[in-house]
Amino acid sequence: MNKTFLEYVAEDIISKYGTDLSRIAVVFPNKRAALFLNEHLARLAGQPVWSPAYITISDLFRQHTDLKTADPIKLICDIHKSFTKCTGIDETLDHFYGWGQLLLADFDDIDKNMADADSIFCNLKDIHELDDISYLDNEQKEMLARFFANFSDDIDSELKKRFLSLWSHFGDIYHDYNRRLTEQGIGYEGAIYRKVASEQTLHLKYDKYLFVGFNLLQKVERVLFSRLMKEGKAKFYWDFDEYYMPSPSHHLTTSPSQHLNLSDFPNELDNTDPDIYANMRRPKRIRFISSPTENAQARFASNWLLENERYKAGRKTAVVMCDESILLPIMHSLPPEADKVNITSGFPLAMTPVASLVMLLFDLYTLGLRKKGTAFNPHYLKKLMAHPYAHHLTTSPSHHLNTSPSHHLNTSPSHHLTTSTPQHLTTSPILHHIASLIKQVGIATKPEGDALTQESVFRMYTILNRLATLADSGDLLVDNTTLRRLVSQLVSSSSIPFHGEPVVGVQIMGVLETRNIDFDHLLLLSCNEGNMPKGINDSSFIPYTIRKAHHLTTIDNKVALYSYYFHRLLQRARDITIAYNNSTDNGHTGEMSRFMLQLLVESGQKINHYSLTANNHPTPLMPKPIQKDETVLSKLQQMSSLSPSALNTYIRCPLAFYYQYIAHIQEPHPDPETIDNRLFGNIFHRAAYLIYKDITDRSPLVEKAHIQAYLSNRTLLANVVNRAFQAEQCTANNGLQIINREVIIQYITKLLKIDQQLCPFSILAMEEEAKVYTSLSFTIPSEGALVGGYGIPAIPTQPTCSVGALKGGALVSSAPDKHYNLTIGGIIDRLDILTDKQTGKPRIRVVDYKTGNQPSSPIKNIDEIFDPNNIRSKHSNYYLQAILYSLIVSRSERWNPANHPVSPALLFIKQAPANHYDPTLLIDKHPISDVTVYEEEFLTKLKHTLADIYSPDTPFTPTDDRKKCELCPYRMLCGL
Repeated sequence: MNKTFLEYVAEDIISKYGTDLSRIAVVFPNKRAALFLNEHLARLAGQPVWSPAYITISDLFRQHTDLKTADPIKLICDIHKSFTKCTGIDETLDHFYGWGQLLLADFDDIDKNMADADSIFCNLKDIHELDDISYLDNEQKEMLARFFANFSDDIDSELKKRFLSLWSHFGDIYHDYNRRLTEQGIGYEGAIYRKVASEQTLHLKYDKYLFVGFNLLQKVERVLFSRLMKEGKAKFYWDFDEYYMPSPSHHLTTSPSQHLNLSDFPNELDNTDPDIYANMRRPKRIRFISSPTENAQARFASNWLLENERYKAGRKTAVVMCDESILLPIMHSLPPEADKVNITSGFPLAMTPVASLVMLLFDLYTLGLRKKGTAFNPHYLKKLMAHPYAHHLTTSPSHHLNTSPSHHLNTSPSHHLTTSTPQHLTTSPILHHIASLIKQVGIATKPEGDALTQESVFRMYTILNRLATLADSGDLLVDNTTLRRLVSQLVSSSSIPFHGEPVVGVQIMGVLETRNIDFDHLLLLSCNEGNMPKGINDSSFIPYTIRKAHHLTTIDNKVALYSYYFHRLLQRARDITIAYNNSTDNGHTGEMSRFMLQLLVESGQKINHYSLTANNHPTPLMPKPIQKDETVLSKLQQMSSLSPSALNTYIRCPLAFYYQYIAHIQEPHPDPETIDNRLFGNIFHRAAYLIYKDITDRSPLVEKAHIQAYLSNRTLLANVVNRAFQAEQCTANNGLQIINREVIIQYITKLLKIDQQLCPFSILAMEEEAKVYTSLSFTIPSEGALVGGYGIPAIPTQPTCSVGALKGGALVSSAPDKHYNLTIGGIIDRLDILTDKQTGKPRIRVVDYKTGNQPSSPIKNIDEIFDPNNIRSKHSNYYLQAILYSLIVSRSERWNPANHPVSPALLFIKQAPANHYDPTLLIDKHPISDVTVYEEEFLTKLKHTLADIYSPDTPFTPTDDRKKCELCPYRMLCGL
């Protein structure tokens, strides 16, 4: 490999300044290159060297001002104050935060390019203010004229009015903001740079300042460089290649600015030396590799390091990530042979356990509040208590977390918040409280000696403490929900540095860390358009044409900068592999970087193309059946009752029945902030119950006037729905839930209109009052054939198993045949009695409310209810429950002493027509006016199903219909 750029710089420094470099400062764009240069100086000198001072350009500016760089959050808080003062717009900080970031970026860019803010933010309401623009050249004037032409016509449009109103205040905000920060002795980076560049005299600490490896210079840097050069204190070392020096064909590169830099700030190295500046045209081995996924590239990195033993080249080998989110898969894919690796990117703080703990705590104090903030939602407490660090949050058994907010707050011994309830906690107490809990975790985990845990806890504690300080001073005034978002944003942008020797071993780096450093073997990963150049956006309050006219940073500058990073990284490497993701899903465009295309067209190098393919063979997923061993049979015998839901689960998929009712594996809890189908149905059912409970408490007969009282009073209806939300521990406090609330109000209205046509009728029972159970006996003979009678005895007042002596829920017989007696039943949504319009006689209905879709066609016979192929297509599971409940009611002395006919009814609210709707269940298009007609056939099939469940020879098999598995909560257990 040829010498690196830094080796040439080191040779030149030694030859010109000797070994006493104590009065010299070497200034870099970033810190990492200093380590490599220092090593080169020590090696080339061959004797002890007084090392120069190594500083970054940021350090240089900060050394010459009393202003301190302010915290980013503090900067946004102060710009919000200036915004409110100058515009009179009382915008809350949480709504303003995104605006503030954009505005601060614009102010920073104005100052770094030393532009006149008053000229930029001129008042567009008076276009004549642009008459005196003599300081602009013709091209700039033309740009401005095109932009302002948009405001000459239809100036009164609402959008333009709002833009002009806001724009007219930006200059005032800029001046007030800078004044406010200066009074506090702080500033943002651009303001500090501008102040230093504008100083008449600078007290320079060193005799010489050597600027190494800079490229695209902003105005403040150019001014500072010029001043130091005039004083004879500045020297410059430029890193470039003649390949991308000024040429009409290289419009994507940074050559124009590089040319300007060389003419204004002469290079200390020989610009004509081909060994230094003509490396791009030298023969190189270049490969382009397309990959179907990001992870495939990460795994390929291991093969690449092992190929030709590249890992043995140590720091001359680099894996550069254009997308640093690929870091973790790379770390997990590194081969054991590469035992020395230096990772310049930090470990993401967001991926540590302490980060998830903090977000769970914030979830508890924001999303997890219910009952107007006087209690915590058990769902969020359970999630918190399931965290591996949760046991570190308490100091004694009496401090365990529970549903009492004040008791929970008492888990912090250093902050006495026991009298506070969640709704009373403002930003500062919550931050102090959570910070104290994180401190407890740090103390408790210290004996474990886990460096990553300690580093992550310390970093998190620092973030929370800084926010608490801002809140204490009154700078950070946000609600708890905004605070949670802010903490999440800070955590996602924070990382934990890896410790190690930076100049030893294979280098794994981000693009920005590669500046000034050269490699022999180079692997670029994720080199896609959007990553290289990095997702360039032009979000700004200052339009492009005005930015261009006033020499501010534009999207062109940003693209040029990344072009320089790309080509500079390649210029001295001889073994180059560039990989990109060619897939077009998950937001990927599948395009290689424009710079790769440019290499293909212009470099003259031979470039080979390869593709990564997964060396996998598809294996059909075959969930295995569960055999009924002694343990399973024992658990079956302990089941003394079954619900219709359990029977339907078995018919749909016997293996799912095993997971839920034998293994007792709980389904994942839905997010309480969303309303799933189950919760939606529960709220609807509760609202219907509350309405009819109110009516039946006042009158045994439901009349049209009773229902009309609700239909004509939307406020009354809405209050009932709100009570139903509260009963389900859910509040309609976000957009989706508000929409669901309105839909439920519409559904309830539809139900009332349907019921109004049936009036008068009586409601016998609803919900918990309408529990119906019966004892059902069946036999499994040794031959395996089902025998025995059928019939449903009169329903007892309480669920019982009244036949035989039960042992563990099953009747044990000395004969080979096995006899079982189970309690079967459940809760009916509504049991009512009305006059049949055809017969004129009373008829009892077992009504089941359904908020989902109605089956496209009714079942044709009872067999289809127990056919697993029909559960998904015809919702035959609805029929089993409705007919079973109706049969129990028909034989019940309590509910049907007069032996009236009983009908099952499925009321599909969503698709029910407004008029003349009869929800009575149909079989082969015939309404079931008396369910006992189907009693014998239904019970025979039911007992066959029960015998299947309890038969020791019938395993719990998975369903053959994979479409059923798509929404199954146990699909991952089956490997699906």
